[in-house]
Amino acid sequence: MFGYGKMANYAIASLSYLAANFDKEGFKANSETIAKARALSKPLVGKLMSQMSTAGLVNGTPGPGGGFFLAKKPSEISLLEIVRLFEKVEDGLTCPFGPGWCGNGDPCPLHYELEEKNEEMIAWLTNTKLDVFTKHSVKPDRSDYPDIPANPVLS
Repeated sequence: MFGYGKMANYAIASLSYLAANFDKEGFKANSETIAKARALSKPLVGKLMSQMSTAGLVNGTPGPGGGFFLAKKPSEISLLEIVRLFEKVEDGLTCPFGPGWCGNGDPCPLHYELEEKNEEMIAWLTNTKLDVFTKHSVKPDRSDYPDIPANPVLS
């Protein structure tokens, strides 16, 4: 694993909205609100929130006035916790020579560098907590980013 995929990225984006609003008394956001704030589709956010609720990262209340909120303080949720829900972090690097090369005889020329980068990424994901988003605006002004579509993810 080097980096993380789209689903983990969208999950972090969704939780970043909840983290940015964590200090607001009684704050909850439904899937539609989160989706609009992060330019994601409502069904996708709903699916992600369901998975993160099962994992204990968010809680939710149903009905009018309901919504999702972080189950723990943003400073207690690492990006690694989120990424692990969607990626097999422990699988490590992917050998550029294909499966079955590294670990069976001499490693490929990139083996040790990729292993080091993977360890750096895991350390960064472990040490980076959601509270990093409490210092940023909840929703960027789209006029600051004219080349980015308003809703790039429609599923």
